[in-house]
Amino acid sequence: MEFKILLTGGAGYIGSHVAHLLIDKGHSVSIIDSLITGDRKLVPKKAKLYICDIGDKLKVSKIIKQQKFDLVMHFAGLIRVEESIRKPEKYINYNYKKSKIFLNTCFKYNLKKIIFSSTASVYGNVKNKALENDKINPLNPYALSKLKTENYIIQQSKKKSISYIILRYFNVAGADKKLR
Repeated sequence: MEFKILLTGGAGYIGSHVAHLLIDKGHSVSIIDSLITGDRKLVPKKAKLYICDIGDKLKVSKIIKQQKFDLVMHFAGLIRVEESIRKPEKYINYNYKKSKIFLNTCFKYNLKKIIFSSTASVYGNVKNKALENDKINPLNPYALSKLKTENYIIQQSKKKSISYIILRYFNVAGADKKLR
C-alpha cells in the first residue's frame, strides 16, 4: 500500500534518510524545506521538493490542497544547541512558533496524522538511560523549543481528532547503505 507523505526538513540529515527509506518502500514523498540549513543535493530525486518556509501559511496551504496526504512527518527545525543558547528567541520562533503555524495549517486541511521529530535532550542530563516517562528537564532553548512543540501536539490531540508519534532521539549518526 502506497502512502502519500508530506515531510518537512527533507533536505536535512535525518529527513533525507527517512525520505530515501520511504521512497525505497514504495511511498510517495513530498518535501517542504526552506534550505536554510538543509542541502538540496540530499533530497531524493523521486521526491517532490517545495522550497518554502513551514510558517508560510499560503504556500503550505496550496501544497496540502494540491495533494491528499496520508500523514505528515515534521522533521524541520534548527538543531545547534550552542546557537540556541546565544539566540534563544530564534529557536523558539523557528522550532515552536513556525511549527505551530505549520501544524495548524495541516489540521485546517484535515491532515491529522503527525510524526514529530523531537529530541532526547528534553530529559536534560541523564545519568544512565532515559525512559519515556522520566522527568522532563530541558537545559537549553533548543530542547525547550522541541518540548513546547511536543506539548502543543499533545494539547491539540485532546481537542481534535489527531494521531501522533513523537520521536526523541539522542545523537544520530550513520550512513545510508547505498551511500546516498
